[in-house]
Amino acid sequence: MNQDENELLLQKLTDVSHRLNMANAKLEEANKKLKEYEEKAQNAEKASKMKSLFLANMSHEIRTPLNAIEGFSRVMVEADSLQERMNYMEIIESNNRRLLSLVNEILDLSRVEAGEISIKKTNVDLISVMKGLKQLFKFRCPDTIQLIWNKPSVQVVMNTDEDKLMQVFSNLISNALKHTTKGSIKYGFNLVNNQEDIEFYVSDTGTGIEPEFLSQIFNPYASKDAEQNKGYGLGLALCKIIVEKMGGRIDVKSCLNVGTTFTFTLPFHGTVGGVPTKESTSTSSRLIHTLRVSTRNDARHVKTVLVAEDEESNYELVRIVLQKRYNLLHAHNGIEAVTMNEEEHPDLILMDIRMPEMNGLDATRIIKEVNHDTPIIALSAYAYDENIREAKAAGCDEFMAKPFRVEDLIETIARYIGD
Repeated sequence: MNQDENELLLQKLTDVSHRLNMANAKLEEANKKLKEYEEKAQNAEKASKMKSLFLANMSHEIRTPLNAIEGFSRVMVEADSLQERMNYMEIIESNNRRLLSLVNEILDLSRVEAGEISIKKTNVDLISVMKGLKQLFKFRCPDTIQLIWNKPSVQVVMNTDEDKLMQVFSNLISNALKHTTKGSIKYGFNLVNNQEDIEFYVSDTGTGIEPEFLSQIFNPYASKDAEQNKGYGLGLALCKIIVEKMGGRIDVKSCLNVGTTFTFTLPFHGTVGGVPTKESTSTSSRLIHTLRVSTRNDARHVKTVLVAEDEESNYELVRIVLQKRYNLLHAHNGIEAVTMNEEEHPDLILMDIRMPEMNGLDATRIIKEVNHDTPIIALSAYAYDENIREAKAAGCDEFMAKPFRVEDLIETIARYIGD
């Protein structure tokens, strides 16, 4: 074989090697894409399963506070004393807050899956939170289980998200109730690390968790029987997402046939033994203040509140809450709100967002051009972050989501025009 033939053969071998390398590269790329497609399919299946488990769990959880609200509403009518009615009202209030929290969880499902949870911090009286949990769960505990919380000797006020804190505690106590048939469920908190952190805990005397299962306990698919409400479902996974979003960590210790203790630790920002802030006033105190009928007959000027609301039932609720405190005007749409503002010059406006003829955002823009100093509080069932941003951009001074708490509405209005 001469030199030319050798060079030609070498060139062919080089070409074949190059084509093989290109084929291998394409095969590698194809395998990579196939793996990506498989992962996407698995993630889609996982997301679908998460949604199914979440909805199954929420369906069960919603029935409990709803049953308490319906039952005690009827019982309260037949109560003999004011104190008895107030006790029932506190139970209804606690369950109402839990129900609202659960509904919000369902509506925000996609955000929970992505871990996009909004944290809204206020000064929270932790003793009030513990009392609220006691009210919420004491009627769910059978006679064979004691629900115990260890009250600290001093008041502790923490800057945190009260609803999220209640949500984590509620999930952990609900979980304890599922796996405890007798004994006790204890919960509470301790300041640790020279009061730099606070450790919350829920401890039960239930069946315990298998050691090999502990590492999976915060996985949303940890229990194959979660659909039958016998396992751990999605609640613990949600707890982990929330606690980590709040800058903390959650842990579990368990012993079979002895019990389980869940702890979650958060950075502590607040006061110990100090005077409670207005925002951290206990639920019962705020409730009594809300229900108390004013008997003051001084000669002070009665402020006027314009309520822009197209739904009669929604306006009726606001009217009942505010009629003893303020002079009320009712606009049925944005056009009426603009007109009545020009004619009556109200001290404050409660503005619904979705209304016929002219919506609340357009009405707010027009009103603010004429009366820039008139406070406008948006009231809307559309309460995602983008809705709040739109309302603030239009000129609203505050945003309150429907359904709102009566005492929160009263306090918000009072901040602007007094009571």
